[in-house]
Order: sequence, then structure tokens, then C-alpha cells
Amino acid sequence: MASIQQPQQILITGGAGFIGSHVVRVLRQRHPQAKLRVLHLPHENLLNLRDIDGVELIAGNVTNQRDMKRAVAGCDVVFHLAAIYALWLRDMSMMDRVNVEGTRCVLQACVDAGVKRVVYTSSIAVFAGQSQGVAATEKSAFQFWESDYSRSKYESHVIAKEYAKLGLDVVTVCPALPIGPGDIAPTPTGRIVIEAFKLPLLMALDTGPTCYIDVRDCALGHVLAMEKGVTGESYILGGENYDHAEILARLSALLGWQQKIFTVPLSALKPFTYVATWLSNYVTHKPPFFTPVEIEITRKGLKCDASKARRDLGLIVRPIDESLRDAVQWFADNDYIQMKRGDVLERGIG
Repeated sequence: MASIQQPQQILITGGAGFIGSHVVRVLRQRHPQAKLRVLHLPHENLLNLRDIDGVELIAGNVTNQRDMKRAVAGCDVVFHLAAIYALWLRDMSMMDRVNVEGTRCVLQACVDAGVKRVVYTSSIAVFAGQSQGVAATEKSAFQFWESDYSRSKYESHVIAKEYAKLGLDVVTVCPALPIGPGDIAPTPTGRIVIEAFKLPLLMALDTGPTCYIDVRDCALGHVLAMEKGVTGESYILGGENYDHAEILARLSALLGWQQKIFTVPLSALKPFTYVATWLSNYVTHKPPFFTPVEIEITRKGLKCDASKARRDLGLIVRPIDESLRDAVQWFADNDYIQMKRGDVLERGIG
């Protein structure tokens, strides 16, 4: 099957999350006739779904076969987004349980239920890291073996490819770093914005270009993959590439800040990441601002060429300034940050 144009019943795993909730919104807009079902974790924060009507909510876990059998029943399309997106956890083995074995459980449930099409959410981590300045494509080899998150996404990506070869209609999308409203976790990307408000100085890491995408455009890319994607193919969903200093400079310009941006070499930061990670592991039990693994990922680079999705799926992405503006407004409205450095609302943020 090359595409599906008129789905009847759609399941979205992880549909209460950052990207997933926006996929629900795009589906409601583009396919109003379809019934939408969201699988979410028990006791998960459902803030991102509060204003979307007509969504069936099912509490369950992608690692549980009975939950998945119940969730996929009657569905002709499944979007599998549920995953752990983090670079540090108290129990890193959760990456394999959720991202790898959870994907296998979801895809097998789709086979058993006769689902017509699956859109699986992978990551640019599967292709990026080709060295600074080199733009990864869907043909690039995996590089991030030192990262538990990246490795788990690579292994689940391979599982999706295997199921496609066995006959399940699977299309894979690989989001770049998402940014925009609704970052409820927040993700490592959203923390870039939050930390800019909390730290006394604006400090940028000496990174190479990194691929970003507005979360709403990323969600549209998922739905376009359902509508137009080719079975077994992968599509990087990304916008433009910016280094850390460029992101902070654009954020500062939007907010009217006059502060100087200090650039920190990765080599100077690395010793502190070991200390921060130790404190997270044994004292605070909260994610460190940066980890040794992130240093290696940054060193290898996250630059991507997302032209395939634009060419083959028709994906159009908005300017990063709009994404940053709307992310700031959402974080402010939901008490993640406080406007202390200027009257942001009067400057047109919103």
C-alpha cells in the first residue's frame, strides 16, 4: 500500500505528549470524519488534550500485550509515538523496555489486528552524527552508540523496518529537535528555552549546526506520511539547521534582551558534566543540564538534510522565530518560566 487517504479509526500511542498531542490536532483538522483514540499512561498529565473534542482516551502501556490488543481493536491506522525521549534516567534500562520492546509489542498487535497502515516515530538520532558540518540523510549510517536513547531508537527503527519487510504497512518518520507550544515534559529541546530564563548568563555551547522543527510542522509531517508515505521508507522531519548560539541570539532578539552571549567550548564543559551526572544519580535524582553523552552527540553533530520529506510528502516548515516565540508564550502561560527580563507580551510575544 502506498498511502491511506480516508482513515476510519486511528490510534495514537503517546497522544498526550508533546508531538503526539499535535498529531491528534492535525488529524482532527485534516480527517474530521475519523474516530481518534489516544493511548496514554495511567495518571499521565492530559493537559495537551484538554481542548480537543471527541477523542477516546485509553489508559495503558505499550509494553503490555493486553493493553495493546485493546487499544488497536477496530483501528485501520496506528501512529506509534509513545517513547522515552531523555538523555538521563535513574533507570536507563527503561529505554530498552519502552522504546525497543514497546515498539515490538505495538507492531505485533497491529499485525494481529489487521491494521492497514502504521506511522512509526523514530528520531534523527538514527541518522545524525556524521561529523560536524555534514548533513545526515535517510541513507546515513548510525553513529551514536554511546547514547542509550539513540541506540534504543535505532534498534526500534530496525524493528519497524523488519515488520515492513514481513508485510506490515509501516512508514517511519524521524523528527529533528522539536520546539514550540505544548512541551509538557519539558523535552531537552524545551529546556534550552527554559534555562535561558533561569541562568544568570546566556551561555551557548560551541556546537555545530543542529536541525530543529516546529512541533506543529512535525505533527503535520506525521499525517502526511500516513497520506503519502511509501511503505518501508523513512522521512526526516526537519527545518533549518542552527547552532546553539544562533538559537539564543534569535531568542534574545524576540525578547528584546541586550545581554551578551558567552560561548563555552565543549572541552571546558565536559569535566562538569561528570560531576552533574553524579549529582543526578546519587543526590538530586533530577536530570542534569548536560551529560557526557550529550557532549559526544554535540561533538558529532546533529545537522540534517530534510529535503526528502519536503519533496515527497509536501512538508512545509515555518520560521524558527515563530516556534521560539510560541514556545516562550506557552512556557510562560503554564508557569514554567516567569517574565523577569522585559515586558515580553508588549513586545509581541504571543
